[in-house]
Amino acid sequence: MLLAAAGLIFGLQSMNVMAASISAATEAIQKQDYPTAIEELKELIDEGNADATNLMGQLYENGWGVTQDTAKAKSLYERGARQGNINSVNSLRKLKNIEYKVELDALMPKVKAGDASAQNRAGEMYEFGYGTERDGAMAFKLYQLAAEQGLVAAQHNLGRSYNFATGTEQNFEEAERWYRKAAKQGYTNSMFFLGTLYSNGYGKDSSHAQDIIAYAWMHNAAALGNGTAASIESRLLMKLQEGQMKEAQALAAEYAHDYVEPFKN
Repeated sequence: MLLAAAGLIFGLQSMNVMAASISAATEAIQKQDYPTAIEELKELIDEGNADATNLMGQLYENGWGVTQDTAKAKSLYERGARQGNINSVNSLRKLKNIEYKVELDALMPKVKAGDASAQNRAGEMYEFGYGTERDGAMAFKLYQLAAEQGLVAAQHNLGRSYNFATGTEQNFEEAERWYRKAAKQGYTNSMFFLGTLYSNGYGKDSSHAQDIIAYAWMHNAAALGNGTAASIESRLLMKLQEGQMKEAQALAAEYAHDYVEPFKN
Protein backbone atom coordinates (compact mmCIF):
# COMPACT_ATOMS: atom_id res chain seq x y z
CA MET A 1 0.00 0.00 0.00
CA LEU A 2 2.81 2.40 0.99
CA LEU A 3 4.77 1.43 -2.14
CA ALA A 4 1.74 2.14 -4.33
CA ALA A 5 1.22 5.52 -2.67
CA ALA A 6 4.90 6.37 -3.10
CA GLY A 7 4.72 5.42 -6.76
CA LEU A 8 1.68 7.63 -7.25
CA ILE A 9 3.39 10.58 -5.58
CA PHE A 10 6.51 10.09 -7.71
CA GLY A 11 4.39 9.94 -10.87
CA LEU A 12 2.57 13.16 -9.98
CA GLN A 13 5.88 14.86 -9.21
CA SER A 14 7.28 13.78 -12.59
CA MET A 15 4.21 15.14 -14.35
CA ASN A 16 4.58 18.43 -12.51
CA VAL A 17 8.25 18.65 -13.53
CA MET A 18 7.33 17.99 -17.19
CA ALA A 19 4.56 20.60 -17.08
CA ALA A 20 6.97 23.14 -15.59
CA SER A 21 9.56 22.40 -18.29
CA ILE A 22 6.96 22.77 -21.07
CA SER A 23 5.86 26.06 -19.52
CA ALA A 24 9.47 27.24 -19.34
CA ALA A 25 10.10 26.25 -22.96
CA THR A 26 6.94 28.02 -24.13
CA GLU A 27 7.89 31.16 -22.24
CA ALA A 28 11.39 31.05 -23.73
CA ILE A 29 9.93 30.76 -27.25
CA GLN A 30 7.70 33.75 -26.61
CA LYS A 31 10.79 35.72 -25.49
CA GLN A 32 12.70 34.45 -28.53
CA ASP A 33 15.19 32.80 -26.19
CA TYR A 34 15.43 29.77 -28.45
CA PRO A 35 18.59 28.14 -26.99
CA THR A 36 16.86 27.89 -23.61
CA ALA A 37 13.70 26.52 -25.24
CA ILE A 38 15.67 23.89 -27.15
CA GLU A 39 17.53 22.82 -24.03
CA GLU A 40 14.27 22.41 -22.11
CA LEU A 41 12.62 20.47 -24.93
CA LYS A 42 15.39 18.00 -25.81
CA GLU A 43 15.22 16.05 -22.56
CA LEU A 44 11.41 15.96 -22.63
CA ILE A 45 11.42 14.65 -26.21
CA ASP A 46 13.78 11.86 -25.16
CA GLU A 47 11.26 10.98 -22.45
CA GLY A 48 8.47 10.78 -25.03
CA ASN A 49 6.65 14.01 -24.21
CA ALA A 50 4.26 14.79 -27.08
CA ASP A 51 3.90 18.50 -26.25
CA ALA A 52 7.68 18.94 -26.38
CA THR A 53 7.87 17.09 -29.69
CA ASN A 54 5.21 19.38 -31.12
CA LEU A 55 6.99 22.54 -29.91
CA MET A 56 10.28 21.38 -31.41
CA GLY A 57 8.43 20.83 -34.68
CA GLN A 58 7.30 24.46 -34.57
CA LEU A 59 10.90 25.60 -34.08
CA TYR A 60 12.04 23.70 -37.19
CA GLU A 61 9.01 24.74 -39.24
CA ASN A 62 9.62 28.43 -38.56
CA GLY A 63 13.41 28.43 -38.29
CA TRP A 64 13.37 29.66 -34.70
CA GLY A 65 16.82 29.04 -33.18
CA VAL A 66 17.53 26.32 -35.76
CA THR A 67 17.95 26.15 -39.53
CA GLN A 68 14.48 26.01 -41.03
CA ASP A 69 13.81 22.41 -42.03
CA THR A 70 10.29 21.51 -43.14
CA ALA A 71 11.16 17.82 -43.46
CA LYS A 72 12.45 17.74 -39.87
CA ALA A 73 9.36 19.63 -38.69
CA LYS A 74 7.13 17.14 -40.50
CA SER A 75 8.97 14.22 -38.90
CA LEU A 76 8.49 15.73 -35.44
CA TYR A 77 4.82 16.46 -36.07
CA GLU A 78 4.32 12.87 -37.24
CA ARG A 79 5.90 11.66 -34.01
CA GLY A 80 3.77 14.01 -31.96
CA ALA A 81 0.64 12.93 -33.82
CA ARG A 82 1.42 9.28 -33.08
CA GLN A 83 1.72 10.25 -29.42
CA GLY A 84 -1.74 11.82 -29.56
CA ASN A 85 -0.92 15.53 -29.74
CA ILE A 86 -3.77 17.27 -31.58
CA ASN A 87 -1.66 20.34 -32.38
CA SER A 88 0.81 18.07 -34.17
CA VAL A 89 -2.05 16.52 -36.14
CA ASN A 90 -3.25 19.95 -37.25
CA SER A 91 0.26 21.18 -38.09
CA LEU A 92 0.96 18.02 -40.05
CA ARG A 93 -2.26 18.49 -42.01
CA LYS A 94 -1.27 22.07 -42.79
CA LEU A 95 2.19 21.07 -44.01
CA LYS A 96 0.83 18.25 -46.14
CA ASN A 97 -1.74 20.58 -47.70
CA ILE A 98 1.05 23.00 -48.64
CA GLU A 99 2.96 20.10 -50.21
CA TYR A 100 -0.15 18.98 -52.10
CA LYS A 101 -0.72 22.49 -53.45
CA VAL A 102 2.85 22.65 -54.72
CA GLU A 103 2.40 19.22 -56.30
CA LEU A 104 -0.88 20.18 -57.97
CA ASP A 105 0.58 23.43 -59.34
CA ALA A 106 3.47 21.43 -60.83
CA LEU A 107 1.08 18.90 -62.37
CA MET A 108 -1.15 21.36 -64.22
CA PRO A 109 1.20 22.09 -67.18
CA LYS A 110 1.51 18.33 -67.74
CA VAL A 111 -2.26 17.94 -67.42
CA LYS A 112 -2.79 20.57 -70.11
CA ALA A 113 -0.18 18.86 -72.29
CA GLY A 114 -2.21 15.63 -72.15
CA ASP A 115 -0.01 13.57 -69.81
CA ALA A 116 -2.26 10.71 -68.66
CA SER A 117 -0.42 10.04 -65.40
CA ALA A 118 -0.60 13.72 -64.45
CA GLN A 119 -4.28 13.86 -65.36
CA ASN A 120 -5.05 10.86 -63.16
CA ARG A 121 -3.05 12.17 -60.19
CA ALA A 122 -4.65 15.60 -60.49
CA GLY A 123 -8.04 13.88 -60.66
CA GLU A 124 -7.31 12.15 -57.34
CA MET A 125 -6.30 15.45 -55.80
CA TYR A 126 -9.52 17.13 -56.91
CA GLU A 127 -11.61 14.16 -55.81
CA PHE A 128 -10.19 14.05 -52.28
CA GLY A 129 -9.36 17.73 -51.80
CA TYR A 130 -5.56 17.45 -51.70
CA GLY A 131 -4.17 20.98 -52.08
CA THR A 132 -7.46 22.27 -53.45
CA GLU A 133 -11.20 22.26 -52.79
CA ARG A 134 -12.95 19.00 -53.57
CA ASP A 135 -14.34 19.01 -57.10
CA GLY A 136 -15.91 15.74 -58.20
CA ALA A 137 -16.81 17.03 -61.66
CA MET A 138 -13.21 18.07 -62.34
CA ALA A 139 -11.94 14.74 -61.01
CA PHE A 140 -14.32 12.86 -63.32
CA LYS A 141 -13.20 14.91 -66.33
CA LEU A 142 -9.53 14.27 -65.61
CA TYR A 143 -10.05 10.54 -65.00
CA GLN A 144 -11.94 10.33 -68.29
CA LEU A 145 -9.13 12.02 -70.23
CA ALA A 146 -6.52 9.69 -68.75
CA ALA A 147 -8.66 6.53 -69.01
CA GLU A 148 -9.33 7.09 -72.68
CA GLN A 149 -5.56 7.11 -73.20
CA GLY A 150 -5.42 3.63 -71.65
CA LEU A 151 -3.99 4.43 -68.22
CA VAL A 152 -5.11 1.53 -66.06
CA ALA A 153 -5.28 3.44 -62.75
CA ALA A 154 -7.45 6.09 -64.40
CA GLN A 155 -9.73 3.42 -65.86
CA HIS A 156 -10.24 2.09 -62.33
CA ASN A 157 -10.85 5.60 -60.98
CA LEU A 158 -13.35 6.30 -63.75
CA GLY A 159 -15.13 3.07 -62.81
CA ARG A 160 -15.26 4.27 -59.20
CA SER A 161 -16.68 7.60 -60.34
CA TYR A 162 -19.55 5.86 -62.11
CA ASN A 163 -19.93 3.38 -59.24
CA PHE A 164 -20.27 6.02 -56.52
CA ALA A 165 -21.63 8.97 -58.56
CA THR A 166 -18.50 11.09 -58.12
CA GLY A 167 -18.83 14.04 -60.48
CA THR A 168 -21.30 12.18 -62.68
CA GLU A 169 -24.56 10.25 -62.47
CA GLN A 170 -24.37 6.77 -60.98
CA ASN A 171 -24.13 4.18 -63.74
CA PHE A 172 -23.33 0.59 -62.74
CA GLU A 173 -23.01 -0.59 -66.32
CA GLU A 174 -20.32 1.99 -67.04
CA ALA A 175 -18.65 1.24 -63.71
CA GLU A 176 -18.42 -2.43 -64.65
CA ARG A 177 -17.17 -1.65 -68.14
CA TRP A 178 -14.25 0.46 -66.88
CA TYR A 179 -13.47 -1.90 -64.00
CA ARG A 180 -13.24 -4.75 -66.50
CA LYS A 181 -10.88 -2.76 -68.72
CA ALA A 182 -8.57 -2.25 -65.74
CA ALA A 183 -9.00 -5.82 -64.48
CA LYS A 184 -8.04 -7.11 -67.93
CA GLN A 185 -4.67 -5.46 -67.31
CA GLY A 186 -4.28 -7.16 -63.92
CA TYR A 187 -5.50 -4.27 -61.77
CA THR A 188 -6.38 -6.01 -58.51
CA ASN A 189 -8.52 -3.24 -57.03
CA SER A 190 -10.80 -3.34 -60.05
CA MET A 191 -11.33 -7.08 -59.54
CA PHE A 192 -12.23 -6.35 -55.93
CA PHE A 193 -14.68 -3.60 -56.88
CA LEU A 194 -16.26 -5.85 -59.51
CA GLY A 195 -16.79 -8.32 -56.69
CA THR A 196 -18.46 -5.64 -54.57
CA LEU A 197 -20.79 -4.70 -57.45
CA TYR A 198 -22.15 -8.24 -57.55
CA SER A 199 -22.05 -8.94 -53.82
CA ASN A 200 -24.15 -5.78 -53.34
CA GLY A 201 -26.81 -7.02 -55.73
CA TYR A 202 -25.97 -5.42 -59.05
CA GLY A 203 -26.39 -7.11 -62.38
CA LYS A 204 -28.26 -10.40 -62.03
CA ASP A 205 -31.76 -11.58 -61.19
CA SER A 206 -31.05 -14.02 -58.37
CA SER A 207 -28.90 -13.44 -55.31
CA HIS A 208 -27.11 -16.77 -55.80
CA ALA A 209 -26.15 -15.83 -59.35
CA GLN A 210 -24.78 -12.57 -58.01
CA ASP A 211 -22.88 -14.37 -55.26
CA ILE A 212 -21.31 -16.75 -57.77
CA ILE A 213 -19.96 -13.87 -59.87
CA ALA A 214 -18.92 -11.94 -56.76
CA TYR A 215 -17.04 -15.02 -55.50
CA ALA A 216 -15.20 -15.40 -58.83
CA TRP A 217 -13.96 -11.82 -58.71
CA MET A 218 -13.07 -11.88 -55.02
CA HIS A 219 -11.22 -15.18 -55.44
CA ASN A 220 -9.03 -13.71 -58.15
CA ALA A 221 -8.46 -10.41 -56.36
CA ALA A 222 -7.35 -12.47 -53.35
CA ALA A 223 -5.04 -14.53 -55.57
CA LEU A 224 -3.27 -11.28 -56.48
CA GLY A 225 -2.84 -10.32 -52.83
CA ASN A 226 -5.97 -8.41 -51.77
CA GLY A 227 -6.54 -9.48 -48.15
CA THR A 228 -10.02 -7.95 -47.86
CA ALA A 229 -11.09 -9.88 -50.95
CA ALA A 230 -9.88 -13.12 -49.33
CA SER A 231 -12.11 -12.49 -46.31
CA ILE A 232 -15.18 -11.71 -48.43
CA GLU A 233 -14.47 -14.71 -50.66
CA SER A 234 -14.72 -17.03 -47.63
CA ARG A 235 -18.03 -15.52 -46.53
CA LEU A 236 -19.49 -15.79 -50.01
CA LEU A 237 -18.48 -19.43 -50.30
CA MET A 238 -20.34 -20.25 -47.09
CA LYS A 239 -23.56 -18.84 -48.60
CA LEU A 240 -23.45 -21.20 -51.59
CA GLN A 241 -24.76 -24.75 -51.82
CA GLU A 242 -22.56 -27.53 -53.18
CA GLY A 243 -23.63 -27.19 -56.81
CA GLN A 244 -23.31 -23.44 -56.66
CA MET A 245 -19.84 -23.77 -55.12
CA LYS A 246 -18.71 -25.80 -58.11
CA GLU A 247 -20.18 -23.23 -60.48
CA ALA A 248 -18.46 -20.40 -58.59
CA GLN A 249 -15.12 -22.20 -58.59
CA ALA A 250 -15.41 -22.94 -62.31
CA LEU A 251 -16.15 -19.28 -63.06
CA ALA A 252 -13.24 -18.24 -60.82
CA ALA A 253 -10.95 -20.53 -62.83
CA GLU A 254 -12.21 -18.97 -66.06
CA TYR A 255 -11.54 -15.46 -64.74
CA ALA A 256 -8.13 -16.58 -63.47
CA HIS A 257 -7.15 -17.61 -67.00
CA ASP A 258 -8.10 -14.20 -68.39
CA TYR A 259 -7.32 -11.82 -65.54
CA VAL A 260 -4.78 -13.40 -63.16
CA GLU A 261 -2.46 -15.90 -64.83
CA PRO A 262 -0.95 -13.35 -67.26
CA PHE A 263 0.12 -11.22 -64.29
CA LYS A 264 1.23 -13.75 -61.65
CA ASN A 265 4.98 -13.97 -61.08
